[in-house]
Amino acid sequence: MLWNKCKNFFSQWYGVWITAPSVTGLVILLRFLGLLQAWEWATYDQYMRLRPLESPDNRIAIVGINEDDVRAVGQPIFPDAIYAKLLNKLKAMEPKVIGLDIYRDLPVEPGHQDLVKVFESTSNLVGIKKVVGERKNDVIEAPPALEANNQAGANDVKVDPDKKIRRGYLYLTLQNGENVWSFASHIALRYLDTFDISLKKIDGYKFQLGKTIIEPFEANDGGYIRADAGGYLMLLNYRGPSRYFEIVSMMDILKDRVPADWGRDRIILIGAVSEGFNDLFSTPHSSNLIKTLEPMSGVEVHANLISQLISSAMNGRSLIKIWAEPLEWVWILFWSLVGAAITWKWRTAGGVSYFSIWKVLTMFVAGIVLFASTYTAFVWNFWLPVIPAFLGLTASAVTITT
Repeated sequence: MLWNKCKNFFSQWYGVWITAPSVTGLVILLRFLGLLQAWEWATYDQYMRLRPLESPDNRIAIVGINEDDVRAVGQPIFPDAIYAKLLNKLKAMEPKVIGLDIYRDLPVEPGHQDLVKVFESTSNLVGIKKVVGERKNDVIEAPPALEANNQAGANDVKVDPDKKIRRGYLYLTLQNGENVWSFASHIALRYLDTFDISLKKIDGYKFQLGKTIIEPFEANDGGYIRADAGGYLMLLNYRGPSRYFEIVSMMDILKDRVPADWGRDRIILIGAVSEGFNDLFSTPHSSNLIKTLEPMSGVEVHANLISQLISSAMNGRSLIKIWAEPLEWVWILFWSLVGAAITWKWRTAGGVSYFSIWKVLTMFVAGIVLFASTYTAFVWNFWLPVIPAFLGLTASAVTITT
């Protein structure tokens, strides 16, 4: 009896059982070939822009060097005396950590020895170095006084082929196998250390940091296909668009335009924020379907990763999570089954106008449910396959129809 019911069920829907797996296999093949990657990135970016903005992270503030600062100093490359004075002003505010996102590998007189003294006497200061480059000249050393005390991190950023930054480094791995902490992670770990929170290795390449578990980005995670996953990368969970962190100018600090306790117990980052410094990047927040929006300065990108690390460790803010590939395949198969089943139902119902109107309407509703469910998942920091599932839904419907 049960066997006959199952047999009748499968025979009544035989078109669905043939079409959906076939379409799913084709979609997975297209995805494997990388033909859907750009569309998946675009959907990811759109979801990132559409989700509700989080509250600003007031634990982080930026001293943004702009064109007005350049005009005030009178030259584009500031002498070391300016940075020595700036750092001394910030030190007096008693911040938790100061991050100097400015290359100071070579002396710029006057004031070099004054700056070296500040470097040597400021234990909560982190500088930068560039460790990745196609040529030897692309590598930039950290200030020796900071490097000697392990107070420098790599400020290299990971740019995707479409010139956007969606991932950030926990650490980079050099050709000799050495791991170099990134500028952002160096600062975040120093800040968290003041709250007795440290990074602990728990399993393979998994780390526990306070309330969160960190796992490395893999080459085929999310919408990526055979991506470069060298070093230890994480998907960047941006808090918001450019200018979302508090930014004051360098002259605001030097001329005492901010309260004396403005930087107390905060992370203070120093970096260029104007176009003339050639340190601007595209992010998911830098463009939408209609127009190009404001790019984000490098120091703001680092601020987002710092905020991501300390917020997840201290407040349990979720990292962006993805499904394992087999689960993604099941998800695509599910939506292929939905598309095939809807069309098969109306195909066998009879009546041309009845079939056309209700098929289109039902497919439209199914599409809305797909996008609404994946967007809701993204709001909760789950990146599910959107374009492959939608392609499975529509391709199955078209196949049954024809």
